[in-house]
Amino acid sequence: MGRYSNAVVGGVIVGAGVALLVAFWSGWIDILPYTSQVGGQPEAQEASAAPNSVKLTPEKLASAEIHLTTVARTSVQPTRPVPAEIEYDLEKRVPVNAPVEGVVLKVLIDPAQEVHKGQPLAVLSCPEIGVARDLVEKRRADLEQARREETRAIDVSKHVDELLGLLMQKPKLSEVETALDRRMLGEYREKIIGEYSRLLLAEHVVEASRTLEGGPLPGRLMEQRKAETEQARARFTGACESARFNAVQDRERAKAEEDRADRLLSVAQQALKNLLGPWAAMEEVSDPDHLNDLKLLAPIDGRVVERQAVQNARVDAAAPLFVVANTSVMWARAEIHERDWRSLDFLKQGAQLDIRVPALRNEVLTAKIRWVGAQVEVVKRSVPLTAELPNDDDRLKPGMFVWALIPLDKPHEALVVPAGAIMRHENQPFVFVPDGERQFRRVDVELGLETNEQIEITSGLAAGDTVVDRGTFFLKSELLLEREE
Repeated sequence: MGRYSNAVVGGVIVGAGVALLVAFWSGWIDILPYTSQVGGQPEAQEASAAPNSVKLTPEKLASAEIHLTTVARTSVQPTRPVPAEIEYDLEKRVPVNAPVEGVVLKVLIDPAQEVHKGQPLAVLSCPEIGVARDLVEKRRADLEQARREETRAIDVSKHVDELLGLLMQKPKLSEVETALDRRMLGEYREKIIGEYSRLLLAEHVVEASRTLEGGPLPGRLMEQRKAETEQARARFTGACESARFNAVQDRERAKAEEDRADRLLSVAQQALKNLLGPWAAMEEVSDPDHLNDLKLLAPIDGRVVERQAVQNARVDAAAPLFVVANTSVMWARAEIHERDWRSLDFLKQGAQLDIRVPALRNEVLTAKIRWVGAQVEVVKRSVPLTAELPNDDDRLKPGMFVWALIPLDKPHEALVVPAGAIMRHENQPFVFVPDGERQFRRVDVELGLETNEQIEITSGLAAGDTVVDRGTFFLKSELLLEREE
């Protein structure tokens, strides 16, 4: 009987359970969670009535350092950060190499030292430079000699013209010598004066013979003397013409030699300049003990960022000695890949580009685009971009990693708030707005375009509203504490 009773009871329990399940599945009954009530209100309703505002005590308000800002409409542009690297401005980073083989006599600067353009960096001794300087001095001496020869030829030509003009007046020899005293004539003095004196003698003989004409002097002899006079005049005239022509030729020849000597000096100087290179001092050295010395000069104003020069070390031609760089302007180099090629429509030379620097607490700097590549790099499948950044405070260093914020679309007007005004809780963005004295209310918003400094608001706020943009985390913490309480 006991076993029969237990079986009946078990069957009843199982049947009741099955009946309850069928009733639940059919919707005949509903199971509600247990809710306790305090003051006649369920806990679920109490949770939905959680506070959305927080009121601070004067002490907390002071420590929160609350700052308010006004919501406004402004122009925003969607961007994408692409990795970039800070480099030297290649036009302001100049390597200084040894122009020829030699020995470093002195190093005049230290690494990282500020230098000015033209400041000596080092002194080298190079025999090849000494040979080139010696040739320059020889060519300079040849030029001086050629100039003296030209001056002499010019004076002789001038004096020959004066002499010929004087002799046309048929002066006496004594008067000619007086007029030509200390005048440079060279070989033309003897030729012209000699022929002129023989002409005077022949004319004097003829004049003397005329007084004897009809006398004992035969007429044939008289004719002979006249012929000799004409011959003397012809020789004198020929001497004058020849002297005038030869004097001009000598002057032109001397001028040509002077020009040639000048050209040879220029060639020697250019050869020396080529040996010295663009950053060595082109100076005259008269001391034979220092004829091989050359000074390397700073090519630009800047800083010595690299120094390989070591005193008393032998260096080969083109060996690197210094690198001088001006870091007042730096370059940001980036690569624009295929997915961002649409941004090339907005990346034009001279346009502004924002650069975010993680090493400077994500500070955003404004750069100017220097150039954008004209073709796609085959291996990387990218287009190079170079922008220049002012660096007067010397905060940017070569090799520093930065983000280039390249634009993806045209700018548009939008309602924005500072990025510090946005808080999030359970994936819901919200802001705090002032709601009475020392009281702030949470307002849920929907976001649009987000940048590092400002965020677009698509709903929840209107232009002219006031929001908290500093101290928001403090307010969020206080609000969550009040909800827990």
